Amino acid sequence: MHIITTYTLNPGLTKDQTRELMEVFATVGNAPGTTAHYVNADGGGGVVVGQNDDINEAYKNLLNYSQWMTFDMQVVLPVDEAVPHIAEYLG
Repeated sequence: MHIITTYTLNPGLTKDQTRELMEVFATVGNAPGTTAHYVNADGGGGVVVGQNDDINEAYKNLLNYSQWMTFDMQVVLPVDEAVPHIAEYLG
């Protein structure tokens, strides 16, 4: 399955908290199956795109970072897989 996760850093992170976050990221890294990871240019968060058939692994990885940020995780379909379902629905 394809997963898009957007994250927002908690407001008011100190330099020490940001340092802790980066140390965890250096150790743990991205979730298995991550294909792209972008950081917002405003420094407030980012977007992770991945493909993984085990949502448990993605969730487990997300927990490593939960004290510093909030998440929105969406399971998505490629448009070429979604369009036939839409066409069938429209009849």
